[in-house]
Parts: sequence; C-alpha cells; structure tokens
Amino acid sequence: MSSEFADIKIVSLDDAASGPSGDRALFRLVLKLSQRTPTAWSEYFNEAWGHHIYMMKRKATIFGDRLEIICMPDELEKDHLPELKKVMSETNEAYKKYASEQSRINQAEAARVQRQKEELSDLKRRLKFD
Repeated sequence: MSSEFADIKIVSLDDAASGPSGDRALFRLVLKLSQRTPTAWSEYFNEAWGHHIYMMKRKATIFGDRLEIICMPDELEKDHLPELKKVMSETNEAYKKYASEQSRINQAEAARVQRQKEELSDLKRRLKFD
C-alpha cells in the first residue's frame, strides 16, 4: 500500500468506447479515470454506488481505469456526473483510510519479523556447542 495515493477522478468521456447498451434507448457511456483503480478502491466504489440513492440513478460500475454508466446521454452531465463525483470523493477518502491502515499493519509486521530475526541472531551468538 502506498501512502502516496492520488485521488481518482473522471478525466474524460471515451466516445469511441461508448455506445448503445442494448437496453432500449439507453447508452453505455464510458468515462476515463485519472488512473487505474486499485481492486479495493473499485470494490468500495461499486458497493457505495449500489447503496447510493437519488432520483435518476442508473447502473454504474468501475473496471480498471474506466467507469461505465448505463443512461441516456443527455442525463449524464446534469443528473449523474455530480452523483458519480460525490461517490468517487467518498471512495477516495475511504481508500486513503484503508491504505493508511494497511501500511500501518505492514510496518508492524515488518517490525515483528525484524525483532524475531534479531532474537534468533542473539540466540545464535549466545549458544555454545562445545
């Protein structure tokens, strides 16, 4: 876990990857993200989006460095983008806490392993085999 995590943001609409969703007049709109999302970040966003409630809500999912939302193209800017940004902001904050805790756990484990090595080294120096 890196403590240098940079917030993930939506940077553009990938019009080449976007298109009809196969669900009536709805489109699959693909938004590019500022970076590839860590697995834990994606899982948190997908879960948070599933629980997020607002009037015009549509299905949205994160995959790697892409966010896909199924909606009418004219709904994206006014209805969905503000809500997506809100959940992404919450996800960034939750992930920072998670990454910080994982870093603390990893450092504690590394310190424990180092102490064990030092104890064995001390034991080795004290042992007399003759």
